Amino acid sequence: MATPSGVSGRPAAADGSTPLTPLQQAYLMGRSELWSLGGVAMHEFREYRGHADPAALRARLEQLVAHYAALRTCIDSDRLTQRVLPAAEARLQVVDLRHLERAAALAQVDTLREQHSHNRHDPAQPPYGIVLVQLADGPFDTVIFTSFDALILDGEGISAIITRLFDDAPLAAAATPATVAAPPVDAAKRLADQHYWQQKLQDVSSPSRLPWSAPLESIRRSRYRRQTLTVSREQLKALSKVGSAQKLFRNTTLSAIILDTLALWTPDGEICVGVPVAFPAAGGNLTNASTFIVAPWRRDAAAPLLAQAAAFQQDLLTSLDHLAFSGVDLSRLLLNKESSAPGLPVILTNCLSWTNLPADAPVRFHDGLTQTPQVAMDIRLNLDQHKNLLLNIDYAEQALDDAMITALLAAIGERVQRLCSGQPADLAAEFLPCDHYRHNGDEQQVAAYPFLAVLAGNLFGGQLNNTALICGERRYSYLQLGEAVHTAISQLQQRDVQPGEVIALHLPRGPEMIISQLACALLGAVWLPIDINSPPERRHYLLENSQPRWVVSQDISGLANGITPQQLLTPVAEHGHCPGAAELIARSRSSEPAYFLYTSGTTGRPKCVVLNNRATANVLAHTIQRWQVTAEDVLISVTPPHHDMSLFDLFGALCSGATLVLPAADQEKDAIAWNRLVEQHRVSLWCSVPAILEMLLACKAEGGLKSLRLIAQGGDYIKPATVATLRTLPGQPRLFSLGGPTETTIWSIWHEIEAGDTGQVPYGQPLPGVQYFICNEQGEHCPPGVTGRIHTAGAGLALGYLEAGQLMQHDFVEVTTPQGESVRAFKTGDEGYYRTDGTIMFASRINGYVKIRGIRVSLPEVEEALKQHPAIRDLVVVDFMAEARSEASLGLMYLTRDDRPLTQSALRDFAARFLPASHIPTRLIHATALPLSSNGKTDRHQIRQQCIAAAPAATGETPLQKVLSICQQHAGASAAWDENSVFISMGMKLPQMQAIAADINQAFGRQLATLALIKCRTPKEVVALVTE
Repeated sequence: MATPSGVSGRPAAADGSTPLTPLQQAYLMGRSELWSLGGVAMHEFREYRGHADPAALRARLEQLVAHYAALRTCIDSDRLTQRVLPAAEARLQVVDLRHLERAAALAQVDTLREQHSHNRHDPAQPPYGIVLVQLADGPFDTVIFTSFDALILDGEGISAIITRLFDDAPLAAAATPATVAAPPVDAAKRLADQHYWQQKLQDVSSPSRLPWSAPLESIRRSRYRRQTLTVSREQLKALSKVGSAQKLFRNTTLSAIILDTLALWTPDGEICVGVPVAFPAAGGNLTNASTFIVAPWRRDAAAPLLAQAAAFQQDLLTSLDHLAFSGVDLSRLLLNKESSAPGLPVILTNCLSWTNLPADAPVRFHDGLTQTPQVAMDIRLNLDQHKNLLLNIDYAEQALDDAMITALLAAIGERVQRLCSGQPADLAAEFLPCDHYRHNGDEQQVAAYPFLAVLAGNLFGGQLNNTALICGERRYSYLQLGEAVHTAISQLQQRDVQPGEVIALHLPRGPEMIISQLACALLGAVWLPIDINSPPERRHYLLENSQPRWVVSQDISGLANGITPQQLLTPVAEHGHCPGAAELIARSRSSEPAYFLYTSGTTGRPKCVVLNNRATANVLAHTIQRWQVTAEDVLISVTPPHHDMSLFDLFGALCSGATLVLPAADQEKDAIAWNRLVEQHRVSLWCSVPAILEMLLACKAEGGLKSLRLIAQGGDYIKPATVATLRTLPGQPRLFSLGGPTETTIWSIWHEIEAGDTGQVPYGQPLPGVQYFICNEQGEHCPPGVTGRIHTAGAGLALGYLEAGQLMQHDFVEVTTPQGESVRAFKTGDEGYYRTDGTIMFASRINGYVKIRGIRVSLPEVEEALKQHPAIRDLVVVDFMAEARSEASLGLMYLTRDDRPLTQSALRDFAARFLPASHIPTRLIHATALPLSSNGKTDRHQIRQQCIAAAPAATGETPLQKVLSICQQHAGASAAWDENSVFISMGMKLPQMQAIAADINQAFGRQLATLALIKCRTPKEVVALVTE
């Protein structure tokens, strides 16, 4: 908390008042809700139960008030001073509930507890209070609440006064009232200590990255709760013995266990806590002259816990020599590093030496609660009257989840028990519960679905007259499609294609592509779909790397191994042999390579993912079953065939005997046409990336899409607004979120979106047979709520990456399960966390991966391509969210060798030679130097802000000129535009159209929906829309 420094050692004023210490000032300011986690006093509340006589208790309290100046101290909040009254009344309230039935009386006690546990006493009066509640006869007939503000007493002083309250020992002579002002500090010593702490804390992340329920700076005021772990006296002795063997203090051993376990609830294994330090009371006076130090802890999974504890103990002892730089100074130091968030929201308080009630006292401690301004978690080590350890965690309800605290205490308890019994307790799996993994599948759940045999049965012997495929005016029954597939198989056999050989399919989406895929799949050839819009250089690399035996393409010029689709579908005199059922069943269950898909890679080149039928069969079987896909369904495929989601459209439809609808070539990017297709063919299942679905919804007619019974979307962020729109559709379709990288086959995680999903849509739960693990930087499993790297294992895994004929295992690693089994897993580029119900929430992407309109894009890959431009000296590519739309875009900041900017059209033309449209930046910013952060690194945040602020040049242009200029920039220099140019005929792809729409919104200062702009066919129609 940022607070005044205070004045040390100032003399008392004429009225006897003295200045508040910096710590007291901090506590006083913390009562204000101007600070995050404020609005509370530094307050300690305790509850005792047993028997006490009200008159005797009042008499004893009056003695204590006369004896201890702290109980007569009041605070002037305006002058920031304190003074001791010569006399004050005993602040005791008696509540008589003896007339109530016990249940009613205890309910009233609950109400009183809720009231007094969060007291903010008026500091103008001595800020404490005692409440005695009388009950009818029972196990106890008295409940006592004690309530003290730390403005006047530290925790040790509070314990001493409570202990004296319940004994009858005589008090010594009244002590002379003590000033709480700290003694003067040597300036040189303070400067030296400041330097010590600055060096010590320079690499400390503050606040610690615990799974806060909300950003701490957003919590103005919170109520607090307590959870407690009890460690028996015998266990505590045993633990102390284990620690003393390593020359550790008892509190050091306990602190190490607590902090090392708590560090598992952070993604980086680091925790930073404040440790209160109390000074002995002078002359027997009880005051609050305490301070605190900062104790960082970094978990090292490879180092023994007790060895780390020894280093921690030495670190604490060294820190105690540097108290001239006060705790308030330290808090300010940490706060300055993290804007308005509290600098030190976690406190570890050692109360083991505090005075306690004897075992035969007339009352016993029942429970308690502390609050501290700007503290979200106070961990307190107490002893009860029988010397059992009470490990109390007092926490802000709005900052931390109850289940997280419960799990933390359970893990600490398990770890203590293991250490006491001589068992290992260093590895997280030994003491950390992993119930959140309960939805992970196992080998027995893998579906051995013979999908190729089922497919062949439908094509060659099922309901042959049923419609299998529709594309524009072309319609295929299962009989006709089967004949075409058989012909393609025969043509491949005539070319001596053998199972396992690679066939590249460089075809647009359409019947020829479908037939080629089916023929290769049934024959056992490894098929590779290639985006027909790939730049020549990229296409050359894909073919060179995958080394196909044949390439099926409309243009086979220059290809010695080329086959046109017309050649592939030319009838043969005699059909070749189709694989039989037994062969197809075995092929369906095979883990040998079945098809390749290219995806972005962090190395700057696309990665060839090698996928297999066994994984594909598992996805198909479980999806068909859960979605209840039947021959009555109609699916539409709007996903490009080189994208993994398209595989379910193909195999899911045809294995179910359903109908598959493909947009014709002139309908590829026409969302209005998609709506017509849905209406015309009564499409029942839709599956796509969110951006394409949003286009469909934007062009929906009144009452449209009523035939859809299920809508699935995945591969990118799903907007709550889109979900809200889907819920208004007349057919009330089931809604699904799908996820998982290409390396885990089609999709490997899903979530049915239900009424309760009003905010962020969950990533979901693994498919049967698939496991999802979330691990921290040291490879340890993260508990629920903790963000870590997502790892996927099980039936969905690809075989690896194909590189120059070799199967490589980049990003495929070994993960040790909580049961100690080592499994192969894919280390994704995504971060997420598990909820306690076993559902994963997506958090972020790392390693330069971003999603642009549902397509995974590697920023290093884009940078590598653009660095080949001879005029570019350096560059950075970032993702950013433009104000004109809520979707991610790519921005480029580049430096040239002659410091002159390149024309945007020329730069985009160059990019189009190497990159697909989805990978080409939409914001191009020329600079003479890249901005740097304070530590000398490239400041990507500043580049993002410049990309957001950048707007297309528009000065002095007519509206039509503005629109044409923007279109020209995104289309490249090769295209000549006029007001009647049709976007589709000019070769504009969806990503380019979305980028154009965003730029037009910025240029005209409009906030029109991007999809409303995309509906326009020509620049002339765009001008009419934006100027109306």
